[in-house]
Amino acid sequence: MATRDRTIENLITRLNRLPGIGPKTAERLAFHLMRVEAEEALQLAAAIEQVRAAVKTCRRCFQLDSQDPCGICSDASRDQTMLLVIEDPREVTRFEDTGYRGLYHVLQGRLSQLEGIRPEDLTTGQLVARVKAAKFAEVCLATNPDLEGEGTARVLAEQLAPLGTKVTRLARGLPAGASIAQVSASILADAIEGRRPLS
Repeated sequence: MATRDRTIENLITRLNRLPGIGPKTAERLAFHLMRVEAEEALQLAAAIEQVRAAVKTCRRCFQLDSQDPCGICSDASRDQTMLLVIEDPREVTRFEDTGYRGLYHVLQGRLSQLEGIRPEDLTTGQLVARVKAAKFAEVCLATNPDLEGEGTARVLAEQLAPLGTKVTRLARGLPAGASIAQVSASILADAIEGRRPLS
């Protein structure tokens, strides 16, 4: 029985490790990369190499940027009294599209008993220290409105309560079970506008 070249199999295996890419899609992508002009395929490889070399995690908010502190944390024109706590760096762009002009704190995930993700696996300790050190008028917990997101918000609210800072949660303009990365900017804008205290 004929076997495929080991280098092709290696490429398919690597592509299959990407989120949302199954074996058939990985195979299709691998053969596409071998069919296109060599320069185009190598530009993809160079782009991956460049982003890995240039992008770092901001030491203040934990979002991804080519500078540290990131462009948002370095922007003095932003509202320094408002902090939006989000799960994933991808969500920064979604909130920026709504016109939000405060600061961010990226948790780098959310609590999950099934996956064994605990508060110490996230940037929760850094969040508490940041809120202690800064003069935020409000901290809005903008985790996803699903079971893990709600649980994460509850734990964070308990940790932040002794600090005396107003803690809010996004309004229910977001459908339950939705992913912030997938909803429209208008829904996100309504959710920010209608945020409420977390009791």
